[in-house]
Amino acid sequence: MLISLMSPMLIVSPVSAHQTENDVIWEKQGSNDTGWVQLDTVGANPSIGLQASTNWALEFAPGAEISNLTMEIRVDGSDNLLIEEPVITASDIGINLFDWSGLGMLGSSDSFDGLNPHSGRLSPNSEAGASWTLPAGAEITELIVEALAPVDPAVSFEPVNLEITDYAIHFVDGRLYLAVANSLLIIDYNNNPKIIDIIEFQDSGDIVDIEIDAANLALHILTSGDFFHAISLVDTSELTPLPDTISSSSDPVAESVQYEQFFIASDGNVYASNQDRISVFNGATWSDAYAKTTAGSALDIIEAGNVLYFSFEDEGVIRWDMNTNSALSTWTTANNLHSDSISEFLISGNQLLMASKDNGLARYDWSSGFWLSTWSSSNWLNSNYIGDLVLSNNILYILSGDALHSYNTANGIFQQTYQLSDFGLNGDAGDDLILWPNIGPRSPTNDMVLVSDGFGLLAELTPGNTPLQTGNMLIASGPTSANMQDAVELDDVVFIAADGFINRYDTTQSRWLNPTFIGDNVNQLTSDGSFVYIAGQNSGVHKMHSNGSLLQTWDTSIGLDEDEVISIAVSSNNLVTLSSDAISKIDLSGISPIEVFDIPSIGLNDLAIYGDIAYIATDDIGLARFDLTNDSFLTPWGSTGVNNADNVPLAVQGDILHLGLPGYGVVRKDLSTGEILIPLTESIGGGGNGFDFLPSDNIFALISDGSNIYIGTDSGAVKWDGNQPLNFQGDGSSWTRQPSQFFDFTLLGSEIYVGTNIGVCRYPTSTVDIDDCMNVYDGMPNWATYSVGTDGSRVYGGTTQGVGILTISPFDVIDTWEAGEDTDNAPVEVIGDIAYIGLDGIGIARYDIPTNSWLPTWTEYSGGPSGNEILDPGNGDVTGLVADLRPNHIWIGGDDGFQLIDVINQTEIYDIEKNDQLYLGNGDPFQMTIHNNIMYYHQGSSSNSVYRIDVANFTGLSNIDAGIQLDDNSGDAWGMGLVGDTLMVSVASNGGFPDYYDGRGGIAQWDILNDDWGADILPSGQVDRVTAHETSNGQMWISWGENKLDLYAQNNSLIGSWDSDDGLNFPIREIVEYNGEVLFATED
Repeated sequence: MLISLMSPMLIVSPVSAHQTENDVIWEKQGSNDTGWVQLDTVGANPSIGLQASTNWALEFAPGAEISNLTMEIRVDGSDNLLIEEPVITASDIGINLFDWSGLGMLGSSDSFDGLNPHSGRLSPNSEAGASWTLPAGAEITELIVEALAPVDPAVSFEPVNLEITDYAIHFVDGRLYLAVANSLLIIDYNNNPKIIDIIEFQDSGDIVDIEIDAANLALHILTSGDFFHAISLVDTSELTPLPDTISSSSDPVAESVQYEQFFIASDGNVYASNQDRISVFNGATWSDAYAKTTAGSALDIIEAGNVLYFSFEDEGVIRWDMNTNSALSTWTTANNLHSDSISEFLISGNQLLMASKDNGLARYDWSSGFWLSTWSSSNWLNSNYIGDLVLSNNILYILSGDALHSYNTANGIFQQTYQLSDFGLNGDAGDDLILWPNIGPRSPTNDMVLVSDGFGLLAELTPGNTPLQTGNMLIASGPTSANMQDAVELDDVVFIAADGFINRYDTTQSRWLNPTFIGDNVNQLTSDGSFVYIAGQNSGVHKMHSNGSLLQTWDTSIGLDEDEVISIAVSSNNLVTLSSDAISKIDLSGISPIEVFDIPSIGLNDLAIYGDIAYIATDDIGLARFDLTNDSFLTPWGSTGVNNADNVPLAVQGDILHLGLPGYGVVRKDLSTGEILIPLTESIGGGGNGFDFLPSDNIFALISDGSNIYIGTDSGAVKWDGNQPLNFQGDGSSWTRQPSQFFDFTLLGSEIYVGTNIGVCRYPTSTVDIDDCMNVYDGMPNWATYSVGTDGSRVYGGTTQGVGILTISPFDVIDTWEAGEDTDNAPVEVIGDIAYIGLDGIGIARYDIPTNSWLPTWTEYSGGPSGNEILDPGNGDVTGLVADLRPNHIWIGGDDGFQLIDVINQTEIYDIEKNDQLYLGNGDPFQMTIHNNIMYYHQGSSSNSVYRIDVANFTGLSNIDAGIQLDDNSGDAWGMGLVGDTLMVSVASNGGFPDYYDGRGGIAQWDILNDDWGADILPSGQVDRVTAHETSNGQMWISWGENKLDLYAQNNSLIGSWDSDDGLNFPIREIVEYNGEVLFATED
């Protein structure tokens, strides 16, 4: 540390000072600048808490008065000029001039404020919890930060197989190095998360062995496919690894050798082994020490009494004398060894312990040279499979099968045997033991033994503690099986049934919790918000706590209908189970016994509860319903089997809604209760239910007079008062008064008028015996009358050829309304209060909306425009209409081309004939659309292009060819529509038998803003039914028959597409949105 002082001395008058032999003469006033003085402190003794110190004496004249004192302190960590927690004291006056105590090193900082090392988590993308305290004005000349990458325990959605191949403990700070597959996990017991870094050795195979090199402060790592690696024990940086080649004087060509095990011996050399050899590295080169004659893989190496022991698979133990550098006799089962495959060595005092996977644990007194008795399943051990063994103080822990034995080496007594399940581990056999002693800030507070079952969870055992287990360390977690049968969530934990276990996944901690074994496959899981209920395949139904413990089981021994539970559902008071032919009602309070109710149906499939009603899915009667409050079955809900009905008549009688479905009958619903009632169906003879009296299930008409419902069908009509049906009667003496099809009803006074297959017929409502019928012979436009209506004085009968007008008294046809022409195309445009309808072959019909009256029709002129004859010859064949961008103007398209008409003055403003240069192509214009001053149209079967005219400036634009875009240039233009700024054009050609249009053409999308084609919408085959739904966020779901399901964004871009390979069943009949989710109802 450097110190500088500068101070003037305040004396009244200056005099010259001089020094004699025995005294000092001082000036009366002046100043003193010491310059920079380096002070080196000495004498520290940390063992007794004595700090280093030094003295700096400054002499002043006796009685001198000092003022304006300036002291400067300077440190420079980059030049090794620094001091730890300095205090500068003016000892004569007892004042601290400078105090840095408690603030660490002055001149450098090797730790953060607070905990060091600092551990934190990003929130969300940064972490600002680490800081230093530096002197004001300090200049940082060098900043080095060692940053590790802590990770939370790995989470897998398949079973975890965690094989720990080796481990090592840092001899200074106590961190644990754990080798798992091709990764080296660095673990700090006191950090959160404990895994503070992971080093992966990509393309190197698995790590097979790791060793601490204390002399070189290195950790050496041996991989199965990429030789040696090394990292620093100081900063985890990569170091130069051990060489991977070997040569000799007899063979100077360097040979790459992939070793399987290695060991750093007490002589400083590195010994390594594989199936071919034992080699030694002397710090410079490898050399072969022992050549093997058999090919057993290397398993382990240990040193005891200057002898190295090498174990090989099926070859026993090769011994190497380090004093003589020669091999000793090999141990095998042919002499003293209990197994030819020693999986692990361990030194316990003067004993060499040798573990095997097949024959227990052998013991050899290496100091005296004699064998001790072998431990196996025949005497002390649970199994001959020895997974691992460690020694902590005087306690030897032996992992034998699925048990852990403890043995006191001091008194030679086996103390206790634990099952792995006692520690919450689930493996069939223990795989690894890890001894983690307390030797540094990154190690546990007490020595600890970790037990692994290979599933990612390590039990923490503290020797000498009661209980022995003091916690768990999670490295990775996964389910017991990837074959998951059902799942339900409770309190942020997902319960998952899988092959006899209930697995639990904690969504807040992102880890798997301990599973619960129930010993049975599961058909369903459900929850009431407090507990989880389990439908067992052969064990009844179970109740589980949120912590995974089983609380109760109900089965046939206590009244359950069957032990095979198909489905379960729970309400506030009851748990209901579904078996093959009944439901069982369980009182969750335990007051009432289990009640069983048989269901008169076959094929029971599923169960749900809503509003104290249990709904049961069946194969034959639809949805069976059971009232849990009254313990009674309600009318089942069945499918009508009717889709896409063209005509569905409705009638309300009291509180009952009647809905006629062609091909099914009359569906009834009580509007006051919401209850679906028994439908009215066709009589099929014998054993009816009182509601199957209809002459046909093809329902055409329904009407109510307040007391009765009149039902018209394909084979007659019936009057029903709610109890008794009464059939409509015809006159058998004349076929003109004997209708069979009843299409429509209207009531007038005491009579009902019916549109039938032979005209308009009249019946008295009291008897429904026919009075008379009016048909073609009486002046009706056609026979079949599909609709009837009345204005109170007349009856109107609608046919396909016009409307018949009938009087009541007498009952007669007095007039008809008939169209003079057929029209194949009727485009409509509304301008102001007038609707303009293009009638192909007629002209422009006009309808005044406010007055509900027709105005004169615009037709073609012959000589010249006059009155309502304003259409050019040919434009009476109207194919398109569109309102112009100018107010009160309309474009008319037809066989002659285009006309722009002023609708107020009924005069032509602009004319574009087909031979005009503005009109491209020869076909008639269809589906005219104006957007951004541009009129778009297509020409149907004449072309597959879209044509454009700038109608603001009356200039032509080039056409856009949708056929070329869709690679179907021979196809017709079938339609065109505008969605936002996208023009959608459909094109398809007829490929002939047998596919015709199947899979051809598509929909081209023209981006108007960018004047370019967008993504095409292409077909994938014949589409029999299209179902679409627009969600609340504007996205569009479209199901294309049996083919696929597409999702489109608001801008019409395709988000995704799914087909049957993605697990969907087709066809999709309905798409709805509920509670933020999109639901799909399929045919099956």
